[in-house]
Amino acid sequence: MPDYSQPVRADDDLLTIEEFKARVDDGSLIDDDGFGWPARNGFYAMPDPEEWVYPSDLSRIPGDATHILWANS
Repeated sequence: MPDYSQPVRADDDLLTIEEFKARVDDGSLIDDDGFGWPARNGFYAMPDPEEWVYPSDLSRIPGDATHILWANS
């Protein structure tokens, strides 16, 4: 289970899981754009790079995450 210990800042690009999936579906987010970190209750987990959430692999979204904190690369 991710360690949700990093506070989300007001200017962070925080998307609900549904918003994230919709942007992936419509092509607004692709792997070349960046990656995401799982988030919940105003905190995000900064996992190992091998656990980053990429648009091409939605199976990386942890079941307890409610949001994705998007990081443009």
